[in-house]
Amino acid sequence: MKITSLLLFILISFQLQAQEITTTFVEKTPFNLERFVGVDKFNNFYGITNNTFYKLEGAKKYQFADLQLGEISSVDLLNPLKITIFYRNTNTAVIVDNRLNEISRINFTTIQNFRNVSFATTGKDRSLWIYNIDLQQLELFNYHTLKVISHTQPINNEVTAQQSNYNFCWLQQEQKLEYYNSYGSYMNSFKAPENFVFSESNNLLVGKSEEKWYILERKQTSLKALAVSENAVKDFYLNNENLYLYTDNFICNYRLNLSNE
Repeated sequence: MKITSLLLFILISFQLQAQEITTTFVEKTPFNLERFVGVDKFNNFYGITNNTFYKLEGAKKYQFADLQLGEISSVDLLNPLKITIFYRNTNTAVIVDNRLNEISRINFTTIQNFRNVSFATTGKDRSLWIYNIDLQQLELFNYHTLKVISHTQPINNEVTAQQSNYNFCWLQQEQKLEYYNSYGSYMNSFKAPENFVFSESNNLLVGKSEEKWYILERKQTSLKALAVSENAVKDFYLNNENLYLYTDNFICNYRLNLSNE
């Protein structure tokens, strides 16, 4: 009887682990920009059209553009008061305020001890998480003093994507994700499917591969299936436990129904 009960417990535990995490539809918002960047904690929407970065704050619209810097590679909304815009082609990061006025500009080619950078995202205080191609390492870089605060050991695999918060940074490599803390220490790695794209918020991660959605819950060690009704999605963004999907000129907001963590 005890063995039967134990086997039943193991079976139920396995089934619960295999269950999909579900979502609940919240609302749909019209959105007519070419690219959807994200939504901040004040429910302001951000996007890009004709290489111009826009903030939609109710009826107000703010914009930032510098066409000499080339195409916008990424925008990080972690701190809505200090938004990081990265231009990979010109090796430059621009920090703008909540009205998209320029605060700082860092051209990694012209600074002392120049470096070639493939990704730049927001870090704590006056810092950026940057991936240094020359040394093949992730660096926490203070853009006020122009000095490296910490860095990882060299990373052997090609890094294809980067997401971060103030304390941790995720690097996507071939069929896996690694993440590091602000001291440059390796924390863990997770298997990921091919053609995986993801968004991270507050140590919660949602990703998509082909027609399948996945979630990495906080303190978990593997991706789980995520039930999302839309698949024809142009862009998506995770903000805390809200998933925003850009499809058919609308932003659909879904609430994640997380398991007990």
